[in-house]
Amino acid sequence: MKSPIDINEYHLHQKAPTKRQFEIFDLKEYLKTNSEHSSKPHSHSYYQLIWFQSNQGNHFVDFNSYSIQKDRLFFIAKSQIHYFEKRKDYQGVLLHFNESFLLQNEKDIEFFINYNLFNNLETPYFEIPPALIPELNTYVNQIKNEIHNVQSFGHQAILTNILKSFLITIEREKRKNSPASISSETSFSLSKFRKLLEINYRNNWSVTKYATELNVSVKTLNNLIKSKTGKTTSTMINDRIILEAKRKLFHSNSFVNEIGYDLGFQDPSYFVKFFKKQVKLTPSEFRKSIS
Repeated sequence: MKSPIDINEYHLHQKAPTKRQFEIFDLKEYLKTNSEHSSKPHSHSYYQLIWFQSNQGNHFVDFNSYSIQKDRLFFIAKSQIHYFEKRKDYQGVLLHFNESFLLQNEKDIEFFINYNLFNNLETPYFEIPPALIPELNTYVNQIKNEIHNVQSFGHQAILTNILKSFLITIEREKRKNSPASISSETSFSLSKFRKLLEINYRNNWSVTKYATELNVSVKTLNNLIKSKTGKTTSTMINDRIILEAKRKLFHSNSFVNEIGYDLGFQDPSYFVKFFKKQVKLTPSEFRKSIS
């Protein structure tokens, strides 16, 4: 039976901040041990990289099923709902890391938002070209070798730099066909907006409130969002609310009014009108369409 309102969320060393906020696993072994929760819809408070190295099965992210293909690399963002088929023939590598592991100063935040591999909801994976596989395997092997040197000087710095190199290599490959151009200042501001949005999308913040918190004008914020995403700030806010509403409609048995309350709507009828305006279906109609 699905949860009445919440999808299980898992954490990486949440109660042990002094532990290394990064782990690497053999996918097959990890799923043997964790099949009970990994085969049910769930989310994380950390980021996850899944490098599938065989062709068996399907992987489910938010509302879509994706066939597992050899050398298909999935990027699972914080709060994104996903799950695995319950099977025993997976092969691959699994990387977990908390934001704090990668982002240790403002330049790191700028780096991470500029390489927005985890911000692609439409296609949450990357097809690794054959020519790139040896280089990425080298990084994985370096991580496996370094992961045991816990007491050695510079242990975390080395792991952080290898992970960054891994992500940059993929981003570089992606940009060969669609080069991205965004200033450092713009990328950092966009990063701060996305972080604020993730924390406050349930709080009915206006565009003005977001602009005030970012210490910019509404016009500046709209221009920033438009230049990078092609959307207005209000559309970004609405999209985040609708995404969460769809997740709960799809993955839980919650009543529509419960979902509305959870997303900050005090009037259930207003939530229904808001949802229908954005999706062209009522919440109940959307739930039936995907059941």
